[in-house]
Amino acid sequence: MNISENCYQWLMNMHDFSAEEALWNKLSGEEQAQFEALRKQHSARLAQIKKMEEDNQYFLSAFNAIPLPVAIKDANAKFLLVNEEYKKVVRMNQTDYQGLDVTHLAYFSDEDREVFYENCKYAIDQSAIVQQEFSLGLDDEQRNYGYWLSGFETESRKKGLVSIYYDATFFQSILNRLNKKVVDLEQEQQNIIKNSALDPLTGAYNRNVLAGFLEEAFKEASEKGRDFCLLMLDIDYFKAVNDTFGHLVGDQVLQLLVMLLQKTLRDKDYVVRFGGEEFIIILHNTVLENAYRIADRIRHTVETNMVTPNHKPITVSIGLVSYREGEGVKELLQRVDENLYRAKTAGRNMVVPQM
Repeated sequence: MNISENCYQWLMNMHDFSAEEALWNKLSGEEQAQFEALRKQHSARLAQIKKMEEDNQYFLSAFNAIPLPVAIKDANAKFLLVNEEYKKVVRMNQTDYQGLDVTHLAYFSDEDREVFYENCKYAIDQSAIVQQEFSLGLDDEQRNYGYWLSGFETESRKKGLVSIYYDATFFQSILNRLNKKVVDLEQEQQNIIKNSALDPLTGAYNRNVLAGFLEEAFKEASEKGRDFCLLMLDIDYFKAVNDTFGHLVGDQVLQLLVMLLQKTLRDKDYVVRFGGEEFIIILHNTVLENAYRIADRIRHTVETNMVTPNHKPITVSIGLVSYREGEGVKELLQRVDENLYRAKTAGRNMVVPQM
């Protein structure tokens, strides 16, 4: 725009408030409008610059708040910016990082420095991420560190690199604690599952898991040809024990019985509380003849080790069957229940196997 004498005088005196107003009034309306537009543009630019400065300060503060050493490098792997944590941890030969490259890294051996530089160039060229661990010797302290190198490219095809260092020793200790926590949680989960499958009074498995145990046994018998047998055990005259000595004594009888069963049987055999004083025992990989001997040993162990408060022996009746190919849970339980019934009606304190 052409500047008139009046415009020139106003511009020269615009900071002299006493003269500025008088000189402003000498300007034409068009000149005043032009200057008003310029003043608004200037004010907008100043506000924009101030906001950019505030944003830069904000992001720089965030950058410095990162608790890991971070450096930003240009396409030649030269430093542009490092955060405060980087200055604390990664010492260099010079305090001014800007413009320095990997050759100024004092803590690397010559071999590590060469590898690091090649990794930097690869990450930059390929916009790739590279991760590696190394030993960092600072004074007399030797620690295991690692770094991530992440190459990037802007929309204007300007390349660069972000390098992040981390204390591998520290992270390994965290990882070890997390792994231990996972193991503890898994153990706790197993305990919860196990406890939910157990009868709270006796510690035997409860009836809810019986079908699953039998399906597992069916599968082994079908796929691996492993025979298994089922016992159904009932405490003789248990109602009389409860009626005569009370339910507390009855509970103790049930608990002692399960303890004896667990000591008599193998770890792979399952004891399931089927009803009040009835128990199912699954004998894995066992033929009928051997199962009979086990069942009679159980009967004898109970008779010789368990007595009522008035010193009368406690006995059990046992029904025994072996699995028949193709039968289901219902059929198997029905057969063993029939044999238990025969043992009870034949005089109790005996084992009745399948005919």
